[in-house]
Amino acid sequence: MKFRCQSVGDIDSRSGALGGAADLGPRRNRLYQTSTMAALLDAVYDGETTLDELLVHGNFGLGTFNALDGEMIVNDSVVHQFRADGQAGRVPGSLKTPFACVTFFQPEKEYVIDTPCDKEGFEEIVNRLVDNPNLFAAVRFTGIFERVETRTVFCQCRPYPPMLDVVSRQPTMQLGTATGTMLGFRTPPYMQGVNVAGYHLHFLTEDGRRGGHVTDYRVRQGRLEVGVISDVEIQLPRTEQFAKANLSPENIHEAIRVAEGG
Repeated sequence: MKFRCQSVGDIDSRSGALGGAADLGPRRNRLYQTSTMAALLDAVYDGETTLDELLVHGNFGLGTFNALDGEMIVNDSVVHQFRADGQAGRVPGSLKTPFACVTFFQPEKEYVIDTPCDKEGFEEIVNRLVDNPNLFAAVRFTGIFERVETRTVFCQCRPYPPMLDVVSRQPTMQLGTATGTMLGFRTPPYMQGVNVAGYHLHFLTEDGRRGGHVTDYRVRQGRLEVGVISDVEIQLPRTEQFAKANLSPENIHEAIRVAEGG
């Protein structure tokens, strides 16, 4: 697995400073990430990356917005923002993000799900398709859901509270039968804190109006697409918030489990 860590301002990858990478065009199934999950847990809610800058690195992914203003889903280069009421809307490229993960998604394996399966069954299918627990995977399912449970965080005001305080008050939404897209990433366990170990998925209804961070679901039928990721770039902010953040708390595994609704 290839990792490339940089600080904002050190390297402009679009200029070709990384060995002419910009001349090669988009690199498929290469994960680009801004900041870390541990920083988000410690209330680093303001980032330096705009959505326009984020889309230079991928057309597929998820994240959040500055001040923790809702959940983000990126599908086919279109960015939607889920607000606390579960309503979704498209957003301008000038908005910034404190944490996001994107890739230029190129499915390597596809699987038709034609019988209902719950979260555990779905993840088992993906794990078999990837067949490597130590690599990342980009995952997209498009089809019919028997139910989807989502949550969306509220926009925060300074002084920012820790994320666990925020999620303890977050609203959840239950959808019955729905058609839409669920996408995100499977992250290997050793990357806990840098990202979210396990599955991190967001959902968007077919009409593009509702969705959020997925906490539970049951799919009925549809198409599953998977891309295996072995090339990862992490861009670290140079903000004062990030410099003062505690990125290795003792309870990080439990904190991320609670924050992600696991």
